[in-house]
Parts: sequence; structure tokens; C-alpha cells
Amino acid sequence: MLSTMRLRDTLCAAIGLLLPASGWAMHVTVDSTSARAVLAAVQNPSLTAEEATRVAEMKGNQGLVQKAVSYQMPATTEVLAEALLAAAHGTPAANPTAKSFRFEEVKARAKDLTALVDRIDGDARGFKDWVTARVALFSPADAQVEITGYLIVGGPSGGFAFGEPTFFLNLAYFSEFEAARVVMAHELYHAVQGALAEHPSAWWARPGALKGKHGTLARRCAETAQLFTDLYQEGSASYVGDPTLLSGEEGPLAKKTREDMVAGLSQLGNSRTLLELSVTGLEAPTPVPYEKVYALGFYMPEILYKLGYTMARAIAVDAGSAALAAFLSQPGFKFAAHYAALPKYGKDDNHPKLGPNVIAALERLKAGCRGGETQR
Repeated sequence: MLSTMRLRDTLCAAIGLLLPASGWAMHVTVDSTSARAVLAAVQNPSLTAEEATRVAEMKGNQGLVQKAVSYQMPATTEVLAEALLAAAHGTPAANPTAKSFRFEEVKARAKDLTALVDRIDGDARGFKDWVTARVALFSPADAQVEITGYLIVGGPSGGFAFGEPTFFLNLAYFSEFEAARVVMAHELYHAVQGALAEHPSAWWARPGALKGKHGTLARRCAETAQLFTDLYQEGSASYVGDPTLLSGEEGPLAKKTREDMVAGLSQLGNSRTLLELSVTGLEAPTPVPYEKVYALGFYMPEILYKLGYTMARAIAVDAGSAALAAFLSQPGFKFAAHYAALPKYGKDDNHPKLGPNVIAALERLKAGCRGGETQR
């Protein structure tokens, strides 16, 4: 009898074979050169500054720098090169930011991480093709997308994308084959979101809107809309890269990742309350800064991911995967509004109700966000 994970592998492989030969085209490249270069560098006690700089300048490793900067760290190519040298030579780095790349940990696990990269590179069908087939289920049938994923090791984040047809997967965080490919599906879907998203056309997103006569209203509309966009993007990516697909047969990381998701889904009241408070805070007379609201919900333990996941799952299960794919080119609030209009909305635990302030905010956004002040 097939295990649950092997059965899903078989189904996804079959789906991949059934994809149309024309029209739909997702070309995914998985580039492991940055990870391999770092693994070789940290194990080289004769590593020179020039060699370290060349490794630091590689595309995947520049993603490490960019991600550290997004966390308000003063990271640069030079700092990353310094971190590589310190790990290779077994000496402390002078720059405190160098520690954030965590290359000492990478060095300690270099043998196992190299074996994982070898397995990923040697099993395209079980890794890249599995991921691509999973993502294809929730992408438009006529999508034309070229995406490169960079395998990396080290840094302050497990996986990330920057709104472009590119993503980064940190194998130092997801060091099991099964867990790595599920997380890659999450990040690949973010890259698809970046590739297919349309530029927002709402009045509050136009140049100069925040400084105009109705700037206060524009800010409120823009930030509330962004909250729903983030909810959609993270929730749908979490469903595409679904941790509940993990069997845990490969190791403790897969098992823990699955258990954490299941535990979060059992406490959706927390997610619903936080979303309600987030909308209220953004629209208050003295609004909460967006960054603080985001930090409460989307960073660890990723409370709002669970609600977004539940909404995405409900849409896909009730209306089909194509219905979820349709939101790749729409504002995030339309995703939330569609969820709230599902026939089963509010009728069971798989379709939890949203708070009254959330529903009111959705109605304002659907109507063009012209409440309280008049926009002409």
C-alpha cells in the first residue's frame, strides 16, 4: 500500500503529464551553484578574500544580502565575504552583521547539506517536476512564465522572494528533501505571483495620491488593501506549498513542519481576531504603522498565514483550483471578498467567518474606498 506522500507524488506526476503541450508554459530552473560555492568556501581553510568576494557576488548569495537588508541589517557583499572568510578560517568576524549569515552552522553541517544538494540535483523528477506540477494546479492554463530558483545555504530566512520571477530556498533551514520541496512550492508560487501580478490601478495607488487632497484616505485605503494582498499572497502560497502534504517519513523537520501547521489551523480564532485588530488599527484615527501590523501577523509564528491558507483552501476546494489561480492578477481584497461569498462561508470550521470590521473594509474597497471623505 502506498504511503500518503507517495500517492500524492504519483498523482502530481500524472498531473504533470496531463498539462497541455501548448498555451501553458512554466519553465523553472533550479540553480544550486550558489549553495555549492558557499559549502566549498566554508570548508576551505585557504580561502582568499578575492575568492570569498566572488562567491558573495553570485546571484543566489546576493539574495542573502538583499534579505538581510530587508530585515534592516547593514548587509553588503563585503560583509558576506567577510562572513565566509571567518567561517573558513575559524576566526570571529569583525562586523556583527556577518554573524547573521550563519556560515559557522553551515560549515558544521556541510557534509549533510552537500548530500542534500546532490540529491536535489540528481532527482529532477522527484523535486523540481513535483513542485512545478503542484504549482501548475493553481496557475492559469495559458500562463507563460520563466522562473529561476536559487538554492542557498545560510542567512536569516528559510525561503523568500521579492515580487520577481525569482525565489531563494535556504537548505540550511529546510535540510530534508521532502520538506525542501514543499517549501519550494511555496516560494515558487510567490515567484508566479510576482510574474503575473498586474500593477494596481486604484486611485489610492496612483502617483501622488498619498500627498494629494485626500492623502489620509489614500494611505488608509492603500494600507488596508495591502494587508489583504499580503493575506492572499501568503495564504495561497501556504496552500500551494502545503505543509499538511508532508508525511514526516523522511525526518523530524517534515514532521514538525506539518504538526506546526495543523496546530495553527486548530486555533483559527487567533488569526481571525488578529486580522480584525489589524484592520481596526490601520483605519484608526491615529493609525498603527503598517510595519508593526505586518510584524504581528505574518512573521513567526505566522498567525495570519493560517487564516489565508484556510481561505485559499476553501476557494480551491469549493470553486476549483482555477478559481484560486484567477486571483494572481487581481487585488488581494477580491480574494477575501470571494471567500466571504462562498456558499459555505461561516457554516463550518473550514469556512470561518471574518470579523465585522474586516467585512466592512472589504465592502469599502469593493466600492472604491470612498467612505468618510469624497474622492473626485
